[in-house]
Amino acid sequence: MMERQESAELRALSKMALSGRTAGATDMEHLENPAAAFNYIRIANLVETYVESGRIHPPILDWGCGYGQVSWLLQRRGISVVSCDVMERPARQGIEALSQMSIEYLRDPVSLPYESGTFDAVLSVGVLEHVADIGASLAEVNRVLRPAGLFFVFMLPNRFSWAEFVADLRGNSAHPWKCTFRGIDGLFERYFFSVAKKWRRNFLPRNLTGLSASVKMAYGKFYKQIEPIDAMLANHAPTSFFSGVIELVATKTKSLTCPLPVVSGQGAT
Repeated sequence: MMERQESAELRALSKMALSGRTAGATDMEHLENPAAAFNYIRIANLVETYVESGRIHPPILDWGCGYGQVSWLLQRRGISVVSCDVMERPARQGIEALSQMSIEYLRDPVSLPYESGTFDAVLSVGVLEHVADIGASLAEVNRVLRPAGLFFVFMLPNRFSWAEFVADLRGNSAHPWKCTFRGIDGLFERYFFSVAKKWRRNFLPRNLTGLSASVKMAYGKFYKQIEPIDAMLANHAPTSFFSGVIELVATKTKSLTCPLPVVSGQGAT
């Protein structure tokens, strides 16, 4: 049953990528092959376990939802989601499954239009490393979370990633801010989050940015083999240090009483 659902979702995500390309999107690498698209299924499955255990209660805030693919996957699992982003993507209207979803577009890149303590969980999938003010965004996420709420953070780029090193050499890195496994704890503690769990992933690349569509599809067909190999390489030294991303689940320990000053480079060492 789970395997059939996974296969159906991978086909749907691939169709979304094709529809997006047809509608003029140039940023569909994350959905174009099964190895990349499976990342989102993995994330939805993980969040679902927290809901099923009763640790968190929907709705969940999908902060910086992009095209809305993770919100879509969560909704397929019967999980209520509030989706928001700062940028509209016109090509989304050409993706049938996603065009029907409601996304709230924010007027401010930091402030969230929700009451304090609204959510049990906030989800960041490839978002935190792109914000203009990491400290202010963490403070705002803290504000909208309930006491002991969870902050799921996925796909933070690792400063020592071999793939990031290659991307920087080629001049096509999309990540202005990179973090380290050790430094991330201090950053989150500063904004009253306790990192409950963290791990590394993607020693093996997923998106294959810059390579041809045929190469991406050929590579992506082996996603079932890539996942267990990557789990081993990304979580055992010495290869773990050079993995592509760092991910974590953090718990809100208390509310901020006043804004904290931004510290340049925080969490990056």
